[in-house]
Amino acid sequence: MTGACKDVLADLITKFGRPPIIPRTIPVDAGKIKEEWKVAAWVAGGLVFDDTGRVALVKHRADSGWEDVWVPPGGTLEDGETADDGFRREVREETGLEVEELHVTRIFNNAYAEPGGKRYPFYFVQFVARAAGTALHPDDSEVREARWFDGLPKTMAFIDDYAEDYRTWRERLLEEGDVRKHR
Repeated sequence: MTGACKDVLADLITKFGRPPIIPRTIPVDAGKIKEEWKVAAWVAGGLVFDDTGRVALVKHRADSGWEDVWVPPGGTLEDGETADDGFRREVREETGLEVEELHVTRIFNNAYAEPGGKRYPFYFVQFVARAAGTALHPDDSEVREARWFDGLPKTMAFIDDYAEDYRTWRERLLEEGDVRKHR
């Protein structure tokens, strides 16, 4: 782990406590790894809920590697950017939403793996957050569609990674929202 990687991790632990860190290998067909995926990086993404419990998901433009599936908003951190600031920026770019009440649920110590053993490591910080509004205005250069869902669609990438967060945090954020409305 480089100094910059340690800085991101230390900042996360300071702000959000110590989330579980889960090692994972993601098999990818030979030749399907994009050049930008070959650089060790931090990526932040996650579920964004509105006050009614819907979740915002996006479909990316062609040739992104994610054009055929729904994904939570997220992307690679910029140099010197903290994970929470990167998540806020990516949500804003991909959906037009501002987020609040951020929580880190886990960090994946990932590696894309091609047949034959080539591996490309990266870290993924998984967040849940509440949207400050509901109007979706995606950046058309990155995202071809943004939509609110009442549940997780079957055509969602990494749905198993988000199912527990969806169940747990949807209920919690709805309860917190009810308490906040009655104050």
